[in-house]
Amino acid sequence: MKFAYLSAEDAQRLSADLRSVEAGLVGTLSLDTAPILEAHQMYSRRTACLSGYVFGHPALGDGREITTSQLVYMDTEVGIARTVNRWYRLGHPAGTGRA
Repeated sequence: MKFAYLSAEDAQRLSADLRSVEAGLVGTLSLDTAPILEAHQMYSRRTACLSGYVFGHPALGDGREITTSQLVYMDTEVGIARTVNRWYRLGHPAGTGRA
């Protein structure tokens, strides 16, 4: 199974926009044609992520049960997944009796 939240091209555009904002170059963005959102508010919703027992994480102890940040890409045939924060190598899936 393959899953991709963003295409590489979309991710590059998003990254370029965020770099512009961080550099204070908001005027370079095409905001004059952006839609207007009235009566807006923050809202939380579910998003794809992974959970499981992590090994070799730079900040978390081995064997700790975690839920990852938002899943951006996953290829179970190759055994890799990319979240917003980092790459993961996929071990055995849940339900196989192995961790």
